[in-house]
Amino acid sequence: MFAKLADRDPVLNGSSFLEDEIRFNLLHLICGSPDALRIKNCSNELIFAQTPGFNPWLWIAPGLSEEREDELLRKLAEHVRSQDFPGISADYGIAESFARYYTESRGLKHEPYMMLEAYACPEVKPPAGVGGVIERANSRHTEMIAAYLAAFSKEAFNFTPQPNEVYKAATAAIGTGGLYLWQEGGETVSIARIAHRTARHARINDVYTVPGARKKGYASAIVAALSDYCLRDGLTPMLYADAKNPDSNKVYQSIGFVGAGRISDVRFKQ
Repeated sequence: MFAKLADRDPVLNGSSFLEDEIRFNLLHLICGSPDALRIKNCSNELIFAQTPGFNPWLWIAPGLSEEREDELLRKLAEHVRSQDFPGISADYGIAESFARYYTESRGLKHEPYMMLEAYACPEVKPPAGVGGVIERANSRHTEMIAAYLAAFSKEAFNFTPQPNEVYKAATAAIGTGGLYLWQEGGETVSIARIAHRTARHARINDVYTVPGARKKGYASAIVAALSDYCLRDGLTPMLYADAKNPDSNKVYQSIGFVGAGRISDVRFKQ
């Protein structure tokens, strides 16, 4: 019933997946990793993919009957029962059903952790009257970027990464050429990153403004600028936001981002 998802598998460009592509955009990145666990069913109704150490993402084709959906989830949970996962990311109902089947088989529990709102920006509405200029990050910014990424991780996920890990992440992010700074008065007040490009979309993440510079439009300005870059390249910018963070959601909506659905992050525990 299940098979390995091939690199650049046609299911990722099939009509059913394209209906949900913005919401499940991260699957393109995961499925492009040679280290990822990649599973689909033989009818191309399901994708299950995981980068080691992170939640697997689970997509099921829209429009299936409840009976068919339940059958797929039960058999998938049985198929991966021997694997250890920290949680599951999927549509809310699908995440809950898979979590129930998987945790029951392993004697675990599950609980909601986060709800992500997916956004896409078909047209940018730049904020007016925001001072400052945009600059691409380079190696001389590494220490600062590492500090900002550590602060972002602490605020967004209540997790403080090890200094060597965050320094490595900062170096890698700068190396891609997609990390940008918003400079005002000689100071870096906000950062954002074009993290990944697919055939149709470009995903923005790591949006962070230093505490003393918030509510001045800097995050709006840098995300709007990066979104404009993406649109000029023929790609629709998209991103994920914590649905419980009204400030970030308001920022994105104000510059033209439109909601494209939610992803539920469920965590497993003993």
